[in-house]
Amino acid sequence: MTFYQRIRCYCQEQLEPGPRLFVSLVVGLLIELLVRQEKGLPGFGVKFLAPSFGTFFLLLYYRISDEFKDRHTDAQFFPDRPLPSGRLKLEYLTVLLICVSVFGGLVNILSPYAWAEYSLAFGFTVLMGKWFFLEKLLSQNRLLAFLTHAPVGFFLYWYAVTYLLRSYGVDWAFTQTISLIGFIVLPGLSWEVLRKTYLPEDERPGYQVYSTMLGFRGALLFAGLLVLGTLLNNLFLVVQFVSLASLSGLLLSVNLGLISVIAAHAVRPRMRNLKPIAELYMALHLLLPLLFLGYGAYVSR
Repeated sequence: MTFYQRIRCYCQEQLEPGPRLFVSLVVGLLIELLVRQEKGLPGFGVKFLAPSFGTFFLLLYYRISDEFKDRHTDAQFFPDRPLPSGRLKLEYLTVLLICVSVFGGLVNILSPYAWAEYSLAFGFTVLMGKWFFLEKLLSQNRLLAFLTHAPVGFFLYWYAVTYLLRSYGVDWAFTQTISLIGFIVLPGLSWEVLRKTYLPEDERPGYQVYSTMLGFRGALLFAGLLVLGTLLNNLFLVVQFVSLASLSGLLLSVNLGLISVIAAHAVRPRMRNLKPIAELYMALHLLLPLLFLGYGAYVSR
């Protein structure tokens, strides 16, 4: 296999750059539309493309560096994946890491509205790839790894929000930025817990997931509390942003719906885990306000 074939194989099976780029563009467009409507800037804009690609390259760096961190676990539990199977080499991943780092840096050199914020996000992502120099502790405790890695979304989307505000020469309250970042990041945290919460009979001896640490229902409770946090943040969000006020009932329904599904799954499981439901939840959580804001921008042209 050539270098290109090996990288393509990895992208298809593990990296999945397409969905990551789509999410980055959706989030960037959502922030842009919100900035424009809150600040009375009618219509559409394309300034969101630069921070979208910036966050995209950071997400790629984050995912690729996981291959280095998980190579021993993957060799034991997922031997068919590209790296443990020998279809991909670590040196190829190193080249890929360098490439995404350079591309992300170039985006922010050409459009340096939030260079400091991007640098902080990149620095945090690099530290994640190094287990924050606490590999022995964090690699053996998924909960500690979750708690230390979870803030990455804050850095990524602080950069994106700051970039767009500065590019339009506007500003808003700190609480607005925090609530918006929470709106973007929190659903992903509940998804992360739900996708690694298995039924007892589906757990693999030696492979640590949230249900092996907290118990099946304990892990579901943890995920439910994260969804509850999302719900409360959404109530705060619609107070902070006038243009989202009419979405309060819809967002409340989406979060209550997932809490109901989690509760039902805890009582009587009907599927292996709730990863597909959590993915649908995340999609609705982002796309509903995006469509709403997009329609508002179209009407105000």
